[in-house]
Amino acid sequence: MSRQKHIPDNVHFELVPEGLRIEIMAEEQSNDVGRPQQDVSLLLPKASNEDKQRVELLRDLKIHPLDLAALQEQGPEALAPISQRLKLVPPWRYRGGGGDSDSASNELKAAMEYGDILWQNDMSLQLALLGWTKESLIAAVWEAWAQAAPLPDAELALLQAVEQPEEPPRGAANEGPSIAEWLAEMAEQGRLHLPGPQIHDVEIGLDIVEQGSEPAVDAAQAAKLTGLLPGVPGAAKGLSLVAAGVMLRAERLAAPLRRNKN
Repeated sequence: MSRQKHIPDNVHFELVPEGLRIEIMAEEQSNDVGRPQQDVSLLLPKASNEDKQRVELLRDLKIHPLDLAALQEQGPEALAPISQRLKLVPPWRYRGGGGDSDSASNELKAAMEYGDILWQNDMSLQLALLGWTKESLIAAVWEAWAQAAPLPDAELALLQAVEQPEEPPRGAANEGPSIAEWLAEMAEQGRLHLPGPQIHDVEIGLDIVEQGSEPAVDAAQAAKLTGLLPGVPGAAKGLSLVAAGVMLRAERLAAPLRRNKN
């Protein structure tokens, strides 16, 4: 906390948990007001948790999210225009806020004047004397928003937000390894990086297959199909079944065209 130019050199201050402590050190041969003949230590108490200005600041940030974002990004100094808009004053400057200037002694009046200077020029001090820090004030606003719009089921809402699909059941009969398990096994064996044939490198003939029949797999095609998925058992037969299904689908689509042509 930097020293302000209007505060005399014999005045020291410290922010303590109870508020702002002002120490006015005595100076010899001085009769000026605010310069006592002996050292004086005074406490300017901070606002209580029910302080009206403390509550008003929280209420204001709840309806001005851009100001809250500025506080998050820039720190307490971003609250300077808000303090001016709300006309925040030190707690010792109004009744019920921690001080009563009407019945104060000369030393206390001088201490309050020095406190006013610090209040005006240090937003971090303002927050502290209102019982806030940057972090606690932001957290209080977030908590107020959460209470205003509670989630019926926080876990379900989170899953819906990220659109996380439910895990499929495992352990069904004749179920083979998942693609993740297969890739993990291939990586462990050091075979995941091995180059293999590309689709355009494999020539496979598709013959018309009658519905209900199982396609025949000759040795030449089996070798080519197996090369596409090295290390996968039954790859040739599986891909042949896919090819047969494609041909059957093509036959069903082509039949109406042949009839119309005839």
